[in-house]
Amino acid sequence: MRILQLHSDFMEYEPVQKEIPEGEDAQKQKVREEEVVVLFTTFERGDDPKVVRRAVDEVKSSLEKMGAKKLLIYPYSHLSADLASPGQALELSKLLEKYSIEEGFEVHRAPFGWTKAFNIKIKGHPLAEQSKSFRAGEAKLTRKEMKKQYLVLTPSGKEFSPQERLPKVSDDFTALVEKEALGVEARGGQPKFLDYCKKFGIEWEPMSDIGHMRYQPQANLLFELISEYSNQIVYSLGIPVFRVRGTNMFNLDIPAVKQHADLFGGRLYELNIDDRSLVMRYAACHQQFAIVKDWQISYKHLPFGAFEVADSYRHEQSGELLLSFRVRKLHMPDLHIFCKDLEESQKIFKDIHMRIFEEIQKLGRDYEILINLTSRQFFDENKKFLLDLLKPVKKPALIAFYPPGVDYYWVINIEYHITDELGRPREIGTVQIDTGNAQRFGIRYTDAEGRERFPVIIHTALIGTLERYLYVLLDSAARAERARKVPTLPLWLSPTQVRLIPISEKQMPSVKKITSKIAANQIRADIDDRSETLSKKVRDAETQWVPYIAVVGEKEQKSQRLSVRIREQGLLRKMKWESLVSEIQKKAKGYPFKPLPMPLLVSQRPAFGG
Repeated sequence: MRILQLHSDFMEYEPVQKEIPEGEDAQKQKVREEEVVVLFTTFERGDDPKVVRRAVDEVKSSLEKMGAKKLLIYPYSHLSADLASPGQALELSKLLEKYSIEEGFEVHRAPFGWTKAFNIKIKGHPLAEQSKSFRAGEAKLTRKEMKKQYLVLTPSGKEFSPQERLPKVSDDFTALVEKEALGVEARGGQPKFLDYCKKFGIEWEPMSDIGHMRYQPQANLLFELISEYSNQIVYSLGIPVFRVRGTNMFNLDIPAVKQHADLFGGRLYELNIDDRSLVMRYAACHQQFAIVKDWQISYKHLPFGAFEVADSYRHEQSGELLLSFRVRKLHMPDLHIFCKDLEESQKIFKDIHMRIFEEIQKLGRDYEILINLTSRQFFDENKKFLLDLLKPVKKPALIAFYPPGVDYYWVINIEYHITDELGRPREIGTVQIDTGNAQRFGIRYTDAEGRERFPVIIHTALIGTLERYLYVLLDSAARAERARKVPTLPLWLSPTQVRLIPISEKQMPSVKKITSKIAANQIRADIDDRSETLSKKVRDAETQWVPYIAVVGEKEQKSQRLSVRIREQGLLRKMKWESLVSEIQKKAKGYPFKPLPMPLLVSQRPAFGG
């Protein structure tokens, strides 16, 4: 950012011609300002609000020395060849005006994007003409560290300080309080689930930036099934849901995009292409809001949801990356529910809250709750609403109050944490009530009186990102193994659900027929036809977590009963293939299905890398 600062007796200008589409509306008439400090201002590539803040602080210091109180901001693109995009420059120019007004100056701003004729008379004192330059990263902002305040709220309505000894709380909740409110570092160690990732082909991509994952055939099946399940959950909520799809790059010259990006923080991937600054999306918000703003919505249409499994990008710190948990490219099953008002949003919010708990409990796990609030006032006015969230799940919550002045778009943001195999809290699911983005993006609906209003928006990823849901599955297996139980995947997610092992070549025709009949019932069944010993084939199937291992020899052919080893229970049962099918269908009922991701015959599969 470059400024030519001129203390003037007067400045007179006249807009002549609008030069660019981003140009502001203006009248073609002369404007004259007396006794004014003129800021000829050029914004450069990479400039941001921090740069503008520093510029205002420097200009303020100069004006105090001169005893001046009046500013004219004059957009001027001729002080640099490395220009910011027009949209970005316009937003920063408005921000320069805003910050200057906040400092108590009388501020005027010439229209942006116009050719203008001007006449100026500069005062003759030593400080009248000054040149200033500001670059991003040259100095740190002198902002206070954002310090949250915490309390613990019980389902009965009692409030405790996090430092107090809390009655009748779980070790998992204590771990959450210690980590978030007391700053106690969780213990380290190599988590067991990483061994399972290798088993199923869940890996970092070594030919990419670290933080980007790849999926071998079995892992890809898991990913696709979880993705389909996230769709299934959304469509079962009982409200209309519209599935949309779009791009993963958005133009920072669009004010709404830039403002939302600024709220997100410093973990953005930004690209400069064709003199445009683009941001890689970090959730589905931009795309869904960009679509919904173009809809003609009546109060009769509300509530409704927009949904996409969105590839999202977050530049996480390299030291924090953890395969399948903290990654730089993630997939967010992002649902936004548009509601008439805060009251309607709170009612739906309660249903979402319970569904989030229901889904984690299907996996044999439970959540601890961290509720982020933007003000103590919201807590005091909505304490009954908060208790309505805690009572059904019979759990306390850790409440975090953000300090005054933090401009978040949400008023409540709940994080749902599991405690991992090593005793560390891990955030999985989320839900928020958003009161700011509808106006920011221009999303409107017409109420019963014909007035235009802005909806309240619920944001949620019911099962967390696809990667984190997969992480929960594998961490659950690690916890089971630590408890001396058999580590497993849920049956509906097991890459091979039934493996048939012929004792000899003589059984192959019969085994193929049985396998075909089983597979016809939407069950993933394969055949280990390799020339290995029976014990090795069974051991390999166990190692690959195949839930049902059926051995077929002459005895089984004659009796038409399979010898089925049930891995999780460690049992051996004699079963007809029809009974096996019935048992699997019963256990997998209500979950999505996809066919076997590899050839039917194990002998036809290469040794996958990883």
